[in-house]
Amino acid sequence: MFSEIREGTTKLLVPTHFTKSIFYNPTMELSRDIDIASIAAFATLYPSPSLTYIDALAGTGVRGVRIANEVGLRVTINDRSMPAYDLIQRNIALNAVEERSAAYNEDANVLLVQTKYDLVDIDPFGSPVPVLDDACKSVKQLLLITATDTAPLCGAHTGSLRTYGARPLNTEYHAEMGTRILLGAVTRELGRYEKAIQPLLSYASAHFIRLIARVERGAKKADESIKRLGFIAHCFSCSHRFAFSYADMLDLNVENTCSLCGKKMRIAGPLYIHPIKDKGFCEEVHAELAKRRLGKKREALKIVNTCIQELEIPFYYEHHALCKALKIPPPSIPSLLDALRSNGFSASRTHFSDTAIKTDTRIDELKRIVKML
Repeated sequence: MFSEIREGTTKLLVPTHFTKSIFYNPTMELSRDIDIASIAAFATLYPSPSLTYIDALAGTGVRGVRIANEVGLRVTINDRSMPAYDLIQRNIALNAVEERSAAYNEDANVLLVQTKYDLVDIDPFGSPVPVLDDACKSVKQLLLITATDTAPLCGAHTGSLRTYGARPLNTEYHAEMGTRILLGAVTRELGRYEKAIQPLLSYASAHFIRLIARVERGAKKADESIKRLGFIAHCFSCSHRFAFSYADMLDLNVENTCSLCGKKMRIAGPLYIHPIKDKGFCEEVHAELAKRRLGKKREALKIVNTCIQELEIPFYYEHHALCKALKIPPPSIPSLLDALRSNGFSASRTHFSDTAIKTDTRIDELKRIVKML
């Protein structure tokens, strides 16, 4: 049984009850709304005739049909489940986008090996790793990746080293660490094919991480991209933390004892330590969101607006956890941000947590300023 719903300006048939053969996740409407604005922004900022897009793990086909209907791109929508494939065809017809839509009933890896696409979208249930290699082979301009296996990525469960080739730490900034570990894995995979990554918008919300990244060709660009990977050293005794590069690790230029308390530092990575978004692109996405009819418009605008303002520091501080450790009542976050700035530091909020801040001050100075408020 199916029911008709609407996302954005697109009509969709979705299963009335949960079914393993046709996957539809209504909570990902927020991500899909941001995708619509992001792909429209990309088409504006990087114009190219006849951009081709593939939703390789499509389920009901909701993303691909929305891209065809709301952005106007030529789309390929694929799922290896025959019931899902049948529903994809119905959703294409329901929105009268047959002329720019092609439905396939293939293994995603086979389809990605056979054809190169300008935009490749991988939105799995769980880890994108089983499809990541062939996605990186196929993509020409823009890569969109979702991961919902946030527990291993963020260090709550084991498995990240085996799956992503990196070790996370279960810190208070675990959501950002997971995002950067995923970016690191994608960067290394693209590098194998002499492709470089330029993150345009990377964010985490609830149970998922979403990456939207431009892809460029060339061995030199790929080498430069790999140099943006590094590590984070974290002290679980005093909460001091800092990022350092691959080169520092290879040259053994990193102290393994905390400079503040003398305890042993633990190392997370390799992960992406450079900017994970492009401010100009995010501003264009925000403008696209503002003018469109979207079901999760308010939430999407908030995420993207915060990303625009967010400092490019690869970790954040949980305000309430910090004050609890200091055994003081937490001052308001705006007052803390003002105090940090008046003391000569940069400071911002972060989309990763409503109760966290980013700042370029060290933990000891941050504690001193918090105590003064």
